[in-house]
Amino acid sequence: MKVAVNKIPQEGLLLEEDVSAQSWDMDSFDIKFVDNIHVVCEFSKVGKNILVKTEVTTHRIITCSRCLQEVGQKVVQKFDFYYPVSHLGDYLEMDEAIREQILLEFPMKVLCRPDCKGLCPGCGVNLNYSQCQCVKKSD
Repeated sequence: MKVAVNKIPQEGLLLEEDVSAQSWDMDSFDIKFVDNIHVVCEFSKVGKNILVKTEVTTHRIITCSRCLQEVGQKVVQKFDFYYPVSHLGDYLEMDEAIREQILLEFPMKVLCRPDCKGLCPGCGVNLNYSQCQCVKKSD
């Protein structure tokens, strides 16, 4: 998303854009982005700065770190950016800043749900849906 700095009116400017997830190259071994990334940016002048309120909606398929199940997720993220007008050229290019914020908010451990029980280390059954099939040894 690219906007001419001198074209931002005093009352603000609202822009929306759909970006191909593949064009931003954000997939990792446990997260795959699907569909488009929907970006909404509200540009406004605040003193000698430009404030950009951003909302990004992504759809992704994650592989759970505990149970290895693939799950689809819709994620909405909001960020604010401040740019001093004196440090800007003629245009404000937002794509790389938005991409970086999405990447910075990747979870360290991806889970299908907060209470995921994972896999049994003995028999490998998904404990979210079945009980352990391990044979208990009696003393």
